[in-house]
Amino acid sequence: MNSKERVLAAINHTEPDRVPVDLWALPPVTDRLRDHFGVGDDEAVWQTLGVDLRSVWPDYVGPRLPTFDDGSWVDWWGIRKRMVGPFEEIIEPPLADAQTIADVEAHPWPDPDWFDYDGLRPTCEALSEYALVIRDPGPNATCVLRLAMFLRGMERFMMDLAMNPDLARAIIARVEGFYLEFDRRIFEAVGDLTDIYFIADDVGLQNGLMISPGMFRKFIKPSLRRFIAQAKEYGQKVMYHTCGAVRPLIPDFIEMGVDILNPIQVSARGMEPAGLKQDFGDALCFHGALDIQAVLSQGTPDQVRAEAARLCQVLGEGGGFILAPTNNVMPETPVENILALYEVLQA
Repeated sequence: MNSKERVLAAINHTEPDRVPVDLWALPPVTDRLRDHFGVGDDEAVWQTLGVDLRSVWPDYVGPRLPTFDDGSWVDWWGIRKRMVGPFEEIIEPPLADAQTIADVEAHPWPDPDWFDYDGLRPTCEALSEYALVIRDPGPNATCVLRLAMFLRGMERFMMDLAMNPDLARAIIARVEGFYLEFDRRIFEAVGDLTDIYFIADDVGLQNGLMISPGMFRKFIKPSLRRFIAQAKEYGQKVMYHTCGAVRPLIPDFIEMGVDILNPIQVSARGMEPAGLKQDFGDALCFHGALDIQAVLSQGTPDQVRAEAARLCQVLGEGGGFILAPTNNVMPETPVENILALYEVLQA
């Protein structure tokens, strides 16, 4: 099997020749891996580790974005940010002071014309042996709740859901409208070459949900359902990313049409792999599950190998599992532990 065949077999609950593997890592980590392997780019790192998936995303070619002397900048959503270590931090939520729907409408919303969709095709053709995921490795993958919180501020938007629902709906509608058109153009350009459509909309915390099931179903789920329905029209499998203790909402994810659940944060309440496989393994493929909070970052290489092997046995039986870290590998993670994870699949 090549990588694409291996991943699609797992998603379709057929046991592949081996469990597929993926890698998400922050730039300092891939920099160290390039140095370790003596290679010139990240693609060579992924090939060396045997990674089976690749992410594709259109380049931004729109108006020049403002930058400032303090190193901060404004992104194409109009959000001012700065780097704190390897992470982006929001300085100014641009809708923080919005009082009315007219204030929301007056925000300079991004235009789908600002992206190079045609440039995706050569990239996808060059990576044809891999499972291709429509995913921004940064903060801009398709979402609703996450971006609404970035634009408004987390506390304000959560209050809006309860106290000012019309304002909340106005923000959601603008975010949804952009992504439906943006995604449609991606599908039209390369949907015949891509395999997986990725949504990243976190709704979980370590010990429970960030938003009540009722609020999720009332405000967030309708948009996600429309995103997923559109992707299915173009033959895409759907991967939904949410960290945290989201077990109570997994039936909703399945009902919406999610095929792959990521990242299976095993350290969160109720996210034990064996129970998830037993209860939801017939409907979902699981992606992730190798804990970055303790095992990958703080364990020994032998502990990493043992946990990876256990996960492949528990979640991989009969297909339905793609092994990966539970989020971006952090800079403090020893290279030896990263290598140990991928050696399990190469043995």
